[in-house]
Amino acid sequence: MKGLELSREYFFSTAKPRLERDYPDLYPSLSAGLVGNGSECFGFDDEISRDHDWGVDFFIWVPDRDRDFVPALRIWKDNLFEEHPPEYPRTRSEYGARIGVMTCSDFYTGLTGAPKGPTTINEWLRAQEENFALAVNGEVFVDGAGEFTKTREFLLEYYPEDIRLKKIAAKCMALAQTGQYNHERTAKRRDWVTLRTVLSRFSDNAIAIVFLLNKVYKPYYKLSFRALTDLPLLGGEASRLLKAIAETAGLDDESLQSRQQYIKELCELIAHELISQGLSETGDWFLATHGEEVQSKIKDSFLRSLPAQHEI
Repeated sequence: MKGLELSREYFFSTAKPRLERDYPDLYPSLSAGLVGNGSECFGFDDEISRDHDWGVDFFIWVPDRDRDFVPALRIWKDNLFEEHPPEYPRTRSEYGARIGVMTCSDFYTGLTGAPKGPTTINEWLRAQEENFALAVNGEVFVDGAGEFTKTREFLLEYYPEDIRLKKIAAKCMALAQTGQYNHERTAKRRDWVTLRTVLSRFSDNAIAIVFLLNKVYKPYYKLSFRALTDLPLLGGEASRLLKAIAETAGLDDESLQSRQQYIKELCELIAHELISQGLSETGDWFLATHGEEVQSKIKDSFLRSLPAQHEI
């Protein structure tokens, strides 16, 4: 039982016929679907997800020219749910996302800062990556005018290449510093708190670079490992090795050696994919060397001038 499937079924069986009846002239330009916040929009919801902010719901998006219809459509939607309550109504917690009626441009501005998606490097860098993941997940049920899908398809083309390269370079540097360098050093010093921090940062950066290599936006940290397992490039191998690292919790020498081997294997996979994509040519084992090579391929003068380890 998935929230997206339940919402789709309710929309087509209950909401759509009434929208067409009550707004016959407006309906051809409307868009509707379930996109954005919530594990159900990624298809990752389970029984635990159902305790809050889960259940049947959908957005209605209108073109900017029809903005004046938004208040009436909000009332219409509230009445629809009161008169035809779904079997699994959506609950909303104090901090849960609101799913409602808005213009297409307001939806995308709220997530990306731009009504039709970013067009400059500065605009791309204003929004967090997880917001782009929210903007393109879920499902658009209907899109009469095509306006909502046009922006969605633009965002799905992914970051401009220079931004992707800068992010990859920084992740390479972080992986080299944490996994290839500081993991063993902090373990030898018996600095267990810092060791756990090192492993956490290594894992987060490893997940991030695999998303970058796949040209897929990384979602919110709570969902990123689950999403990693579905990625076609390195997703399966990376998730297996990261799981092994996490499950090797011992602080003894044997556990240290096992984790170091898993880290080595994962870094080798990443280096091989960098070479495969033509982003690096070095045969060096150290990912910092790869990071410098990736950095050198950036065309934008400002991004190229930043230190390779600088995060954007």
